[in-house]
Amino acid sequence: MPLAVLAAALGAITVTTGPSPAAPDAERRAATEVGLFAGGAPRAQVVVRRGPAREVGMRFTAKVAGSAVGLRYYKPMRWRSATPRTATLWTGRGEQLARARVRPVTGTGWRKVTFDAPVTLSAGRRYVVSVHTRGKGIHAASSGAFRTPKANAHLRAPADRNGLTTAAGGAGFPDREAARDTNYWVDVRFVPAGDTQDPTTTPTPTPTTVPTSWPGPDNTGVPAGTNLTPYNGPCTITSPRTISAVDATGSCDALLIHTTGVVIEKSLVPRIQSIYQDGGSSVTVTDSDVRGGDTSTGALWGYNITARRVDVTGGQHSFHCNENCEVTESWLHDQHNPDGGSYHNNAFISNGGSNMVIRGNTLHCTAVLNRTDGGCTANVSLFGDFGPIDNVTVDGNFLRANSSSISYCAYGGASTSKPYQATNVRFTNNVFERGTNRKCGVYGPITSFDRRAAGNVWSGNVWDAGGAVNPA
Repeated sequence: MPLAVLAAALGAITVTTGPSPAAPDAERRAATEVGLFAGGAPRAQVVVRRGPAREVGMRFTAKVAGSAVGLRYYKPMRWRSATPRTATLWTGRGEQLARARVRPVTGTGWRKVTFDAPVTLSAGRRYVVSVHTRGKGIHAASSGAFRTPKANAHLRAPADRNGLTTAAGGAGFPDREAARDTNYWVDVRFVPAGDTQDPTTTPTPTPTTVPTSWPGPDNTGVPAGTNLTPYNGPCTITSPRTISAVDATGSCDALLIHTTGVVIEKSLVPRIQSIYQDGGSSVTVTDSDVRGGDTSTGALWGYNITARRVDVTGGQHSFHCNENCEVTESWLHDQHNPDGGSYHNNAFISNGGSNMVIRGNTLHCTAVLNRTDGGCTANVSLFGDFGPIDNVTVDGNFLRANSSSISYCAYGGASTSKPYQATNVRFTNNVFERGTNRKCGVYGPITSFDRRAAGNVWSGNVWDAGGAVNPA
């Protein structure tokens, strides 16, 4: 399952799925509510996982008698489609005790869900809380976060594979133990019997305001409501055609473009390769999901490629451009970086070429540094490895932070270690996310950009919290 890094100190917003409490007893419950996790951003490194819809949660034991009034979950992305569809309380054996539907919301951080009525929990009994994701399968995860148990005076969650998950189209009991002691950050909202005050009450900090207009799961990819039919055309395309409203992931490992005039729209497709440098191949992809899978090349790769409002995941790189490429209003993220591998991932990369436009996108190299030095290079990497970099516009993008893996959020094409250099590279009006270390990348936001090179422009680039960003 693809991985994506996210770590930001974000607050909580209450999401109520039942009537607002008004009775004195309900007010007392709210005042004494406890959970197992702190109210701020998790201290463990949180990644964003996505893929098929699934149920995720954890086991816990009530150490004292009391009631579950609901649960809360950590929402790792601001888009509405990152909101779970349902929230459920189960017995340890998988019998449903309570379920609430969850209203889609924007923003990130902890969110509360309230059951229609409190559920009595017995001391010493094991229970499970879980949420079911929406169609894109987005949920938070922290590998290793359950290596030790979590406990307070009222609740306990055991260690050793306590996270639970299962892939399912609808809500169902998560009966599969998560690998690597993963925590999915679903918590119970528990009111101990007879308590009127508790110092461990979960706080509700003031939420952090985040932008809502950047490309993401709500405004890229196959439009909601599109009915996809199985693709029955060729995987190697040798004549111009329009491919519309199909799912080609079950019939092709890749779509190989060997001709001009190919259009792909409103479709779910595997990686796309436009083969010919001399103008002999071209492809336009709009309003589609591109699933690059576990390939060691780009999910979009080659020459003469135009992508608009595309959700791109998988592949070593989201978009590997050799020449004549344009990507706009798209979401590039969740590259493939296998455990134990040593891939160097990028959201957008060119190793030499000209005529590229990267405008109005969310660019996020998401891999976490692994034990074999696999991880991200940058969100945008321009490298003169096989030829000069020339005539590249990087304008109005949101460059997401990754302080675990990427050295810098962007490489500007000027490096003394490369045989070729860059000219006419324009970085304008981009927003760099500071992230947890306040630098966007491990060392900073941008490197290898030469203001003195012919035609190079650096203008209007800012931090997400305000203030100018300047090349190192």
